[in-house]
Amino acid sequence: MLIISATGSTNVYVTLYENCQNIYNPYFTWVINRKGSNDTVYFTNDDLSYAPYYWNEFQITPATNSNYGLTQGIIPLIPGEYVYNIWETTDQYDLNLTTGVGIVETGILIYDGIPSVTPDFTLNNNQVIPVFKPN
Repeated sequence: MLIISATGSTNVYVTLYENCQNIYNPYFTWVINRKGSNDTVYFTNDDLSYAPYYWNEFQITPATNSNYGLTQGIIPLIPGEYVYNIWETTDQYDLNLTTGVGIVETGILIYDGIPSVTPDFTLNNNQVIPVFKPN
């Protein structure tokens, strides 16, 4: 399980080479799906590990507003639980999974961000009720 913090960038550590088919020079594309919705984000990022055959390190940053960097790991996230799949690819920064080699890891990602605005619902009589949607 990976946990992403709302306070800024988070380095996550995974072991990917053990399931790679293209051991010589693989790249990785992430696909994360928010549980309970059809929200899907595709992104890539550079492997920061100095020993990638043993472990891989990626930096993931929740995007603010619309400042996405889908090839730098800056992604739009809503607080909640996600399922992630990491695909092995042969081209760097490739978000097209039809050219992907295969899935090398699947897991759960938790984003513990705090929304800046509490969603609410206004009734016909103008009474406002806070709305909390379960993840």
